[in-house]
Amino acid sequence: MPNGWAFGPMLVCAIFTIVFDLHLSLPTWLSKFGQLLLGCSLGSYFDRSFFRSAPSFLAKVLLITIAAIGVAFGAGWVMSLAVDVDPMSLALGLMPGSSTEMSLTAEALGLGVALVTAMQIIRMVVVMLVAELIYKRWERRVQARRYN
Repeated sequence: MPNGWAFGPMLVCAIFTIVFDLHLSLPTWLSKFGQLLLGCSLGSYFDRSFFRSAPSFLAKVLLITIAAIGVAFGAGWVMSLAVDVDPMSLALGLMPGSSTEMSLTAEALGLGVALVTAMQIIRMVVVMLVAELIYKRWERRVQARRYN
């Protein structure tokens, strides 16, 4: 089920932004500091022994990440041909990652923060609403194959 702790704050922020016509952004130094903290947070989960013990896993993750970035960039570029929007903003909106990371990245790169954030939130909403249904359907197909 969709998580109210994820959707609730986003809904409140969206309502306040629409009702009060808010145009807020972080100061540049705070955005850069946020990027630094995100990097530190992600990096703190791994130590040297992990990198030494899993080289094939890391190589596969690297290839999949590069492929995902390539697909997102290609899709953003194709979408920009249909609509008059910056292809880099569209590509960043399609990138794997959280809405927080991508909106901070968009701000750091001078891209459309609102567009990137909206695309990330829409992706999250669609995944949260559809993933369970797709999984249950896939699970039924697997069960049906086992018994046939």
